[in-house]
Amino acid sequence: VPQFMIVGYVDGHLIDRYDSETQRDEPGADWIAANTDQQYWDRQTEISQRSEQVFRVGLET
Repeated sequence: VPQFMIVGYVDGHLIDRYDSETQRDEPGADWIAANTDQQYWDRQTEISQRSEQVFRVGLET
């Protein structure tokens, strides 16, 4: 079980997910994977990794 997860939903449908085990933001639906490029996922991964770091620092204080 991952220690940290971020999930994105639109109208109740999973569109992306990030967890502390994979350390990657990944598409949660075929239609979003088909309509985004690798740069988008790299950028989202960076944002999610920073969010995880901020969350962990918050737990330590």
